[in-house]
Amino acid sequence: MRIHTNIRGLLARPLTAAALALTAIPFVQASDYESVVLRDGPLAYYRLNDTAAHRVATATNSGSLGAAGNGTYFPGTQNQVPGALAGSSDTAAGYTAIDQVSCDGGVPTIVPFRSELNTATFSVEAWLKPTLDGLGNAQCPLYNRKEGAVRTGWAIYQRGQTAGWNFRGYNGVDANRSIDITGGPYAVGAWSHLVLTFDGSVAKLYVNGVLAGSQSGVTNYVPNTDPISFCVGGFASGTENPFIGSMDEVALYKTALTGAQVTAHYQNGNNAARTTPYESLIVADGAVEYLRLNEPAQNVVANLGSLGAASNGTYVNTTNGLPGPQYPAYAGFANNNVGTSFDGATSYLELGNPAGLNFSGPITLEAWVQPGSSQYFTDADILAHGFNLMDDPASAEVVLRIEYGNYQILSLDEGGPHGVAFAAPLDDFGTVGWVYLVGTYDGSRWNLYRNGVLEATTLDVTGAVLVTNANWAIGARGRWKNGPGYPATGQDRAFNGGIDEVAIYGHALTQGQVAAHYSTGLAGLHPLRIRCANATVTLEWATGTLQRADVVAGPYTNVPGAVSPRYEVPADEIVARKFYRLKL
Repeated sequence: MRIHTNIRGLLARPLTAAALALTAIPFVQASDYESVVLRDGPLAYYRLNDTAAHRVATATNSGSLGAAGNGTYFPGTQNQVPGALAGSSDTAAGYTAIDQVSCDGGVPTIVPFRSELNTATFSVEAWLKPTLDGLGNAQCPLYNRKEGAVRTGWAIYQRGQTAGWNFRGYNGVDANRSIDITGGPYAVGAWSHLVLTFDGSVAKLYVNGVLAGSQSGVTNYVPNTDPISFCVGGFASGTENPFIGSMDEVALYKTALTGAQVTAHYQNGNNAARTTPYESLIVADGAVEYLRLNEPAQNVVANLGSLGAASNGTYVNTTNGLPGPQYPAYAGFANNNVGTSFDGATSYLELGNPAGLNFSGPITLEAWVQPGSSQYFTDADILAHGFNLMDDPASAEVVLRIEYGNYQILSLDEGGPHGVAFAAPLDDFGTVGWVYLVGTYDGSRWNLYRNGVLEATTLDVTGAVLVTNANWAIGARGRWKNGPGYPATGQDRAFNGGIDEVAIYGHALTQGQVAAHYSTGLAGLHPLRIRCANATVTLEWATGTLQRADVVAGPYTNVPGAVSPRYEVPADEIVARKFYRLKL
């Protein structure tokens, strides 16, 4: 099958786009872009057409404070993991750290400040299942403290298994503690029931229904005065002291529970034949804040690649409904295909750092992009793994990005950057058109493609690198363990515009596969692109043999040595028309 395209008016000088008249005979058979991508084996493939609304991910408060005590899940929380209650299908939440060696970079659940959660007497209760022992940086599963040189409120830390849990309260004068109790033990991989009480004078710590430590004569405890009130799973910043493991049935009371109440809660949770539902017991005993942490995952970015749900992501501050590559301009896609819109400040897609996406060597990063006009003069990450700006181990990164007017694919390690770039056409920016970008490392070369055409390549012995302390992200630099971002500030290297059809492969697509993906996206429509600027005609094609004739009916002959892109500089006073087509 052939596509015919003619060029008229080559005598015009200077040559302009208006001087070109194009005629094409399209393919009649459209192909399925999704099927072609999946055939080539991506580890992750995000179509970004998920129908769920992009909204705040809420942890519902079942206590007496009601919706005013609802929390917000940090992007990356693991939802609906197995719960703590015996004989119950009710689920829990899973909490992680970006860097499990230093225990930094977490995903806390945050509750806004309320006076009802910061009283002179109180109890806090939770079921916890840590997945590793307490580290020197001290995981913090429950946090209700004002930071800084003058501290108020309280925090709970996970010490070593033998020492157990550490309950600290603060005096509002300096960083010294008015309450400091440690007790346990606990077992890694097993649920512990933890309760801390303070009646205005005596602080107590219970583990699995048994009193594990107490402190009497406390007269100088000051409740938390910070605008961030109560956090589950780490400090509110999301950067420090995250808990690593599962948490369930978190409750906060304005009064001190009795020892009998604590024991009753523990026994009920372990009784598969309970007659009173566990949640009824907690509410009846006066919980003001009660987070069951059983919500399904919200704002899910579905992965269609071979890693499946293990590499699902989370939409963060993004917008639904951006028209993606769609029929008829991109006839390989449905006429209702959508992409995701990014605001260049706070929106991104959180992908975490799943083991299956942390590899070295050959790689392919693939995406369709619609960059905003502002992106030409700045830097923005389209698809990025990391990097860690300031912490050890040394900075590492793998990224497909726009860098001050250039498209770029690279990795970064102690040996410096490895990769390749080329100048992006200015007319790629601020339009409704979509640009197909692919970067690969094939074991010896970095390669960068635009619209199915190889634009730049370079030899290098280093391909993708391991990134141990930073995450993958779409539309921004991936979170690193002490980096900024949601919920406090904007994302680093945030992208402005549209992104769609993102894929990550653990191997390099061949030039033919890249060309086939692009051609499939177009479903054969206009695979020969013609652009002109400064009296130069540029012909680009993804696949096929370029042919030329003097009249539209032919005969057509192969253009000797023609490779894409091909540049034609017409001589003065050319009056003959030239006709081009691709033989496929």
